[in-house]
Amino acid sequence: MFCTACGSENPADSAFCKQCGKSLKADTSAPGTGFTPAASTVNPVHSVSMAGGASGSDDIPEGVKGWSWGAFLLSWIWAIGNRTWIGLLALVPYVGVGVAIWLGIKGREMAWKNTKWDSVEHFNRVQKKWSQWGVGIIGGVFVLGILAAIAIPAYQDYVTRARAATELNASTEEAVEGAEASPVQQAYVAPQASYSESGLIDSNADGLPSAVNTLAGQLARVTSADGERSLTLNGAPLFSGDDAPYQFPVRSFKLSNSREAVLMASSGGRGNSCETLFYFLVADGSGMKRSPLFGTCSAQGTFAQTDDTITMTLPKMGGTSAIVFDGDVVTEDGQQLALNDENDPSK
Repeated sequence: MFCTACGSENPADSAFCKQCGKSLKADTSAPGTGFTPAASTVNPVHSVSMAGGASGSDDIPEGVKGWSWGAFLLSWIWAIGNRTWIGLLALVPYVGVGVAIWLGIKGREMAWKNTKWDSVEHFNRVQKKWSQWGVGIIGGVFVLGILAAIAIPAYQDYVTRARAATELNASTEEAVEGAEASPVQQAYVAPQASYSESGLIDSNADGLPSAVNTLAGQLARVTSADGERSLTLNGAPLFSGDDAPYQFPVRSFKLSNSREAVLMASSGGRGNSCETLFYFLVADGSGMKRSPLFGTCSAQGTFAQTDDTITMTLPKMGGTSAIVFDGDVVTEDGQQLALNDENDPSK
């Protein structure tokens, strides 16, 4: 027995259609004729298409109405596949979002009317596949977007660092002209009438001494029995600030007028965001004088000294930074640095 509403085949003794629930006991004979069409003369596909609205009927069977994720997420793609041409309006800028929502609400009904279906079960099976594809594609695009948001900045940072390293190597080759970096100068040499030197600076280099003999006495980085480190001058703590345990000499420079400058690294208390800053200690027979902290957080760079002028080049994001020390004043990228609480290495 075939249902006259949806065309589904049912057992001969069924009272109601197993697909749409319509009563099967109604009198189907033509009025005044007494003729009842045989079950074999009913075309199921034709009956469903007529009920589904291919002929313009608005009768929508149970199980057709509802939200469509496939129509909402795939919008115009779903519209083409389901012959719902009005859904192509989703391609119009600014209008597309509203059309996608409308397709999500009314798409299933329009798809039922615009296409011939074997049954409601067939219709639901096809629409379920559209929804699965829609969720899968949009989910994949979302995951790719997250990966791109993570990978692109990391790649840009890598490119910037690589460019800075290339520029640093190029400037180093010009400055050093093949010479290797020398260790910290521990012995003071009287300045000549004219003096120049250049090379590399690396606060992470192996072999940096823990103590340096200066004109003001021995400058040392010591570790106590309980594991506490400190920076001392002639055995007494030089500084008592939080960074003092993390400060150490990197290189000495001879200056005129019986002076010398010791380049110091300060690598504590800043975490991974800033590896190292530098400062100078100027030593003479009366003691030591400190300069402000300076640097780009990079532990490597180059130096070039001419008489009392020391020029350091350090890499930074987008290029390099030039620091000039004339024995008294530090100038960073053309701006003179004044000692204050924020850049005082003793704090």
